[in-house]
Amino acid sequence: MAHIAFFTPPSAGHLNPTLGLAAELLRRGHRVTYATTAEYAARAGEVSSDVVEYQERFAGDFRSFQFSGRSLVDAMAASLAETEALLPVLRDAFPHPPDAVVYDNAAWWGRLLAAEWKTPAVQVSPMLVSNDHWSMSERYTKLSALQPRLWLFLARLGGLLRKLGTDVTAKQLLTGDGAPRRVVFIPREFQFRGETFDDTYRFVGPCLFERRFLGTWERTDDRRPLILVTLGTIYNQNPQFFRTCMDACADLGGHVVIAVGDGVDLDALGTPPPNVELRRFVAQLHVLEHADLFITHAGMGSTMEALYHGVPMLAVPQMAEERANADRIAEVGAGRVLATDGLTAPALRAEIERMLADTAIRRRALELRDATRAAGVAAAAADCVEASLHEAAALEPSN
Repeated sequence: MAHIAFFTPPSAGHLNPTLGLAAELLRRGHRVTYATTAEYAARAGEVSSDVVEYQERFAGDFRSFQFSGRSLVDAMAASLAETEALLPVLRDAFPHPPDAVVYDNAAWWGRLLAAEWKTPAVQVSPMLVSNDHWSMSERYTKLSALQPRLWLFLARLGGLLRKLGTDVTAKQLLTGDGAPRRVVFIPREFQFRGETFDDTYRFVGPCLFERRFLGTWERTDDRRPLILVTLGTIYNQNPQFFRTCMDACADLGGHVVIAVGDGVDLDALGTPPPNVELRRFVAQLHVLEHADLFITHAGMGSTMEALYHGVPMLAVPQMAEERANADRIAEVGAGRVLATDGLTAPALRAEIERMLADTAIRRRALELRDATRAAGVAAAAADCVEASLHEAAALEPSN
């Protein structure tokens, strides 16, 4: 069978969505190699034959990135520096090019290596994608063309591409344009203007894979409602929000699971009410199987996991990309958006009760659950990767 290499940025939001796809390819008998950092090697190792470890040299402080204005240029500059550092390391790690490459659209090194190796490639995206009819930059990111830092970045990027002698242009690298196959880990129904994207995009929905490092979670009783609260793994440094959630849910009845991540001191939050289970991390997929409401930052990974399980969402976005996701959650009828500035416990309690009583949102969440699963998920994504291998084999000259 084929040797397939995976390249993603070393972050949960980019690597986790690929795990189900890799597991499916491995199940089909392919050899799968992940290139990632030591932090993510264990979870990548669960779904691959080999792991190539490298050290991240230009990570940047992603908690400070809001993906608008100057911070967006900083993020792109960090990605470019990481690409320059990684290319020679990964060339040495793959003395024999793989048969196919799967690369996240933010892992520029993956696309450049695939072009250099002349290897069939599939671009994957864990987030909303853009075309001429809808773009994140139209509403959610503000990037001035007059920024000197932007022009310095573009000059440096152009210099790298000329040095490599690649056919990949700067515009293609930045936008994902020109990729022959693009797998998007969301259903078409969730994409803004989804009907306008051509057949080079395959909207497969989330390729879920159980994250064993999170342990397990079991429901100990049938108390309703069951509510999950989390702000994800990056923009979670908001102890006041978690305190407000605890106060709002006290005496609500049912059971509330709050996962604060590593950005908050658990002890500083105080003693939770009896019906609140306060954790640093939780097996989110296990909780969502039973949840009645998900109070979420609207990161795309969490959003897709909620859609897959048909759980209504109360979105509290923390940055530009999450605001786009949250607006789409409301637009498709799967939940509502709640501003956290000045949020009080009584106001949050009222919104929670309103959400729990809204049968229309619950019904719509279940409809989107069915559409999400019908998109094909991991099996459909693996079919795309195998199709790229078959097309490449058909183009090879016969002996």
